[in-house]
Amino acid sequence: MGLIADQFERAKQIYRSEGFLTLLRRGFAFLAYCLFERQTYYLYADHTEDLLALHEADFKPSIDGFILKIVSSNQEADELEAEGLQFRSHVRNSQQRLDKGAVAFCIFIGSELAHIGWAALSKEAQRSIGEPPFKVDFSNNEGCTGDIWTNPKYRQMGLTSYSYGRRLWFMLNNGIVINRSVTNKRNVLSQRYATKVDNTVCGEGRYLRILWWKSWKEKPLTLG
Repeated sequence: MGLIADQFERAKQIYRSEGFLTLLRRGFAFLAYCLFERQTYYLYADHTEDLLALHEADFKPSIDGFILKIVSSNQEADELEAEGLQFRSHVRNSQQRLDKGAVAFCIFIGSELAHIGWAALSKEAQRSIGEPPFKVDFSNNEGCTGDIWTNPKYRQMGLTSYSYGRRLWFMLNNGIVINRSVTNKRNVLSQRYATKVDNTVCGEGRYLRILWWKSWKEKPLTLG
């Protein structure tokens, strides 16, 4: 029932923010996804110390009145709702993810959730955010980020870059040397963003799932 409830909440979020046609299109895609999935990803590895040469102004969004909230516990999430900020009602699996140690970086415009991205400092936290099982050496001061979403109303305003910078500062302050992440090769917008913030491509990952059988393979990649 948890998975069904999760998908229902996700459907409501898509309907509210992107409309019925997008919901319908994604519904058909989800049915196909339940049977078979094959994806290829770029793997990224970024040194957090590179942020030391930058300033917060380098990532400042082109919109005023935004509020950044870093949520690392369910108590903090409940406090956001008490303040009238839309977190629980718009973020699927938030309770489970926070229980597993994942940290949410949320940007609000007024009370509306405009952007969210997740950071993980442990394998358990990484699994909870639903990204492919790419390799992260948590025992060697590595961390990862994933499940990035921006409300369509606020895209192309620099919220993703700003959130990315704040996530890396968080990792740097927690002793993380390398941040790892992935981007689907079909996601052109994410690749443009990765180029903008100088993400370093280090490999390629291939994911295959047929019903309940899964396979994940990584290989080094050199882009000419």
